[in-house]
Amino acid sequence: MPSPFYAAMSDADVKAIVAYLRTIKPVKNVIPKSEYYIPLPANYGPKVGSVPEISKDDPVAYGEYLAHSLGHCTECHTPVVEGHTDFNLLNAGGRILPNVSGLGFTAVSRNITPHPETGIGQWTDEEIKRAITKGISRDGRELLNVMAFSYYDKMSDEDIDALVAYLRSVPPL
Repeated sequence: MPSPFYAAMSDADVKAIVAYLRTIKPVKNVIPKSEYYIPLPANYGPKVGSVPEISKDDPVAYGEYLAHSLGHCTECHTPVVEGHTDFNLLNAGGRILPNVSGLGFTAVSRNITPHPETGIGQWTDEEIKRAITKGISRDGRELLNVMAFSYYDKMSDEDIDALVAYLRSVPPL
């Protein structure tokens, strides 16, 4: 899959997803074989070989893995410039999400770097965790239901702690 987010997914996690998909009852329908006649853009990067597991013993590295490859936090919380994710502004917010879930409104993602004014630098760890898992902002307001709070709420405490450790470690933008 041509995505920098999926490309870094560990072999073990890919195998777990495949194992899960194999438990779902198939839908039988005829699909014609796909044919591609276009070269892949250079920004798709090189073909991915093997990706090792990220150790949970390093909470920052594991949190980065969760935020980037599995949870896709960085995908929505990083702006798009000229049609491409601007990795120079990783986690800085500003991504425009038009017609959110078909509800007819546009959302703009928040800065989740530790910047003290524009980001989450003054938030406590508990406030960050509550925002991720419950959709409640630092000031108690409900956040737009754009994020999959109900899914993130099922993450283990260890995973949420690692995610917070990673967010605390990134440069404030």
